[in-house]
Amino acid sequence: MNEGLAKDRAASAVDRLRGAAELRRLADGEELHAVFELAVAHEWTTDDEFDVVGERPVRLGADGTRRVGEFLPLEIAAATGRSVTAATWLVRDVLNLHARHPYLWNAVTSGSVATYRGFQLVQLCATYDLTLDQALRVDDRLKGKYGRIAWPRLMRLARGLIAQVAPDKVEEATRKARSTRFANTAPTGDPAVSEVWARVDTTDAQQLEATIRAIATTLGRLGDADPLDLRRAKALGILATPARAQALLGGADDERHLPRTTVYLHLSPDMITGTDDSSPDSPVARSETLGPVTKAQLAELFGTHRVTITPVLHAGTDEAVDNYEIPRRIRESVVLRDGCEVFPHSSRPARKLDLDHTVPFVPGAVGQTRPDNLGPLTRRVHRAKTAGRWRLQQPRSGVFWWRSPTGQQYRVTPRGTDDLQDWSQGERVLTWLVDSRPR
Repeated sequence: MNEGLAKDRAASAVDRLRGAAELRRLADGEELHAVFELAVAHEWTTDDEFDVVGERPVRLGADGTRRVGEFLPLEIAAATGRSVTAATWLVRDVLNLHARHPYLWNAVTSGSVATYRGFQLVQLCATYDLTLDQALRVDDRLKGKYGRIAWPRLMRLARGLIAQVAPDKVEEATRKARSTRFANTAPTGDPAVSEVWARVDTTDAQQLEATIRAIATTLGRLGDADPLDLRRAKALGILATPARAQALLGGADDERHLPRTTVYLHLSPDMITGTDDSSPDSPVARSETLGPVTKAQLAELFGTHRVTITPVLHAGTDEAVDNYEIPRRIRESVVLRDGCEVFPHSSRPARKLDLDHTVPFVPGAVGQTRPDNLGPLTRRVHRAKTAGRWRLQQPRSGVFWWRSPTGQQYRVTPRGTDDLQDWSQGERVLTWLVDSRPR
């Protein structure tokens, strides 16, 4: 290729790259302004009266930020496809950024600083519980550096400034650090692998490191040919079975101590009847904790472990009862039908949530507690529905139609969320009629 032509193409690609980055900055700035304007529209003053049964004012941000209606994040979550938690964090960070870091707000909305970078600094100051005055002092000291020095360097400067303006709060944060210890697990994109992360005492971390290293070394000596990092991961998993870990620390292995667990598997008819795995439509089961699992993965995952597998029959047609309390069989049917919370775009597991009566329970009426009048909701969403801000209908078991306070409409099924904003009136009516048809 001609050298001059290659340079021209490269220059064009760089221009397009710059243009894409600029569009992204403009979009981020527009989102910040939109969220802030919604917050202003939902602001509560100290003179506002409120009903404890309805929407309440909350201060999502830190000192110096405005109070807003507690249901504001629901509107943002549904409109942007975020979880309610993520939308709450977004509102919090926007309010903090605008009120407590005005110079940083200008830098972010003008595109000099990436939005996620600005939120990092905002969250750092909020973590140390800085007052409005203290946060403004940090912002003022950093105003000439936004967009001019590398962000990790700026964050180090910010930490130093925080120590200067609020040394007592830095010391208090150090004292509270031990109360923030945790240990969590989470699935990954592959059902055979999960993530584990934790925050522990430094001395415990050192001891854990020594134990992992010792077990990984023993595994290698006993013939495990996997690389060291893989053996270390195995060693951490083995610690879940103390008896086996003890055996390995003593120089031997004993798989009789493998743990027992219970797994809920949603099985397809093909999985039960044994469709050929070589087929393009190889049968797949769904686990509530592992996600989609093929027959081959089931053999690999559970072939050497003691596992109680509970097959799931999808029905959602259990007979109704007259009581407000939900029988276990009906609850299980609804949880297995929906899988997740039935609020738009939510991914919260249904098994951990309360079940809400779609049509509110009325004492004395018969047959109200049934699958097609129940759906799993988080407490905040439940309260928004109870307060009448969000309207909900369930035309058929497992199909939920929502209307937001601003008139946005969403259709939620076990397959996902349909944002009906761009649907024609005819499409909405036809879909509603199909959803309402008995099956």
